[in-house]
Amino acid sequence: MRKRTILLATALTTGLLTALPATAATAAPAAGPTADFNGDGYGDVAFAAPYATVDGKGMAGYVAVVHGGPTGLDPAKRTVVSQNTAGVPGDAGSEDTFGGALAQADLNGDGYTDLAVGAPGDRDGTDGDGGTVTVLWGSANGLRNGTTVKDPAVSAHNNWGNLLTAGDFDGDGAQDLAVGTDTDAVHIVRGPFTTTGTTGATRKISTPEPAWIVDAMNAGDTDADGRSDLVLTYRVEMNGGEATSWSKGVAYLGSPTGPDTTAPRALNGGTSVALGDIDGDGHDEIALGNVFSKGSDHTGSLGGKVVVIRGSEGGPVNGDAPMAELTQDSPGVPGADEERDNFGGSVSIGDTNGDGYGDLAIGVGFEDLGTTEDAGAAILMNGSASGVSRTGARTVTQNTAGVPGTAEATDYFGSETLLADVTKDGHAEFTITAGFEDEGIGAVTALRGSATGPVTDGARTFGPGSLGQVRSYGAFGANLIG
Repeated sequence: MRKRTILLATALTTGLLTALPATAATAAPAAGPTADFNGDGYGDVAFAAPYATVDGKGMAGYVAVVHGGPTGLDPAKRTVVSQNTAGVPGDAGSEDTFGGALAQADLNGDGYTDLAVGAPGDRDGTDGDGGTVTVLWGSANGLRNGTTVKDPAVSAHNNWGNLLTAGDFDGDGAQDLAVGTDTDAVHIVRGPFTTTGTTGATRKISTPEPAWIVDAMNAGDTDADGRSDLVLTYRVEMNGGEATSWSKGVAYLGSPTGPDTTAPRALNGGTSVALGDIDGDGHDEIALGNVFSKGSDHTGSLGGKVVVIRGSEGGPVNGDAPMAELTQDSPGVPGADEERDNFGGSVSIGDTNGDGYGDLAIGVGFEDLGTTEDAGAAILMNGSASGVSRTGARTVTQNTAGVPGTAEATDYFGSETLLADVTKDGHAEFTITAGFEDEGIGAVTALRGSATGPVTDGARTFGPGSLGQVRSYGAFGANLIG
């Protein structure tokens, strides 16, 4: 069990709730849910249990979709898929870690959201640890069948599908897929995708300088030009000094030919990335969580930090003064900056109270609650016209009144956070993973959004048993998206 604890902890390092009144932004027309795998108009949430045993194969992994509805997420309405599911390519193998990365988009343009699933440990034929990427197709009945996304350079890397994100990087109306590996490069697979396996051309994109690996990746529209921008964080080697690495970030703006690598935008580094419009001006901000310690990385801190970069007509505005630079010692941020809290282990942006400003969720997965070590917490910071508000922030733990369950040591509550509307009311729900609940089984908690932000009334917590799966070690709730 100790070995498993270390494995999952390494992966993760990557009162009633109230809100103060806020001045409303000019909200854009509702565009529908970000993820709707069955096309019913309600948002859905997808996640994985990448370390779960499937048909006797340890760490084979599976993915799940829990569908939304008027009352929120309903575990009774779900789809669970492994590589042993009928219509899915391949078969479940030990240490495949199916679900090690996820991305959502309508990849074939049929009106249903599809789910791209990475299995970075999959042994594809003779390619040991080469990894695979599978697209599971959305339909009126949810996810059905799958198609493999071909690795264009099998001999050049391992762990194809180590990272995934989707976006329309060239603005042609077809969704593209960015795929990471164990190198300092990602591959852009242009859409549209088809169920027979055809795609557009594939293009390799490297970091601006040689790096060990790409740590995190996401996409959004920072300059509001209708093309997705690609954001990467990566680490370079440092010689001398206490730290051996330097975490950095870069944004490649979308262009008619895809991510524009001729003018990289330097960003802060980190281990988690989210994009969304916090100040209501129509340009996505970039939130970068960084849990590296001072001794391990040049950019490290005591308990973790989050830097927010403002979006603008010209793209991300970094410079000397980001929109926000947050630790738990910053004004308005609940808690205290303590060693190894993992503040920023996860980040998400969404509008929980319908005021037109994106709120910022921050996971603090190793937060101690009194004498209960590494129980974990999640923090919500309000958005405003000036950016991340320093008033009205709130903390959610498993000891919060109305939240099901009890905070226990090494639950890692807050290891994943997601702000996404699943009730079609314009208020994002706050969904939180406790990645090591019950010694690595994992659990997901969902709080409803409202005009005052997330509320605990009607909060739900569910684990593998609620989805008809065996309650065993698996990191259930990993890689939350929706």
